Amino acid sequence: MSNKNKPVTKMKTRWLSLCLAATIILAALPLHPMPVKADTAAGSIAAGTSPRTVAVNPATNKIYVANCESNNVTVIDGASNSATTVDAGTGPYAVAVNPATNKIYVANYDSSDVTVINGADNSTATVAAGDTPCAVAVNPATNKIYVANYRSNNVTVIDGADNSTASVDVGAFPYAAAVNPATNKIYVANRDSNNVTVIDGADNSTTTVAAGTNPLAVAVNPATNKIYVVNYGSNNVTVIDGADNSTATVVAGTIPYGVAV
Repeated sequence: MSNKNKPVTKMKTRWLSLCLAATIILAALPLHPMPVKADTAAGSIAAGTSPRTVAVNPATNKIYVANCESNNVTVIDGASNSATTVDAGTGPYAVAVNPATNKIYVANYDSSDVTVINGADNSTATVAAGDTPCAVAVNPATNKIYVANYRSNNVTVIDGADNSTASVDVGAFPYAAAVNPATNKIYVANRDSNNVTVIDGADNSTTTVAAGTNPLAVAVNPATNKIYVVNYGSNNVTVIDGADNSTATVVAGTIPYGVAV
């Protein structure tokens, strides 16, 4: 699939690549005669071409970088910053980790599948997904993995125990997914239908919650059961109360693109 059809432009992908590859130096400007020590980066680590997303396994201190245009994943050892390369599918676009099983899930946008990496030895398996998967989220409590398929308007649910799959229909052009392991609910931001599909992980039933224009990112606070949805086209954030799916709206800056809790 050509870059012009992907949900982010090539310019943005290149920009993300530069951000991930660059060595960042943060320097403080002294406001008084006393010297001020600047924070500096420890170093830089080479990745593949167009690194796009990164995920961390805190249990193993390994970092996984999906390289969109070199069709592989860079595995960084956090203790030594040494790196290993693992082959993925075509156009690896998103990556998520299950720390409980030490498995890593890479959504391959152009080959419409998921590469499953065994963190113990970097061996891989391939699981078929829907059309152009662009987001992946993991529920460590249930060992289920949720893959948002951008052009088939569904979510592939992978059972981490045996890599069997199920499919759940969602809204138009699902772009992001997040899991609340405390409630076993999954939240999928649907870019072109301007809403969020809430999947009940117990039975894969769904509910729809209205959002702003072009929701592109979603994050969950399991401690408060609040869900935050970034609306790229309306410059705001939809806050969903997970208890009853009621919403509130918070104004953001121009073209918001990501969210963290």
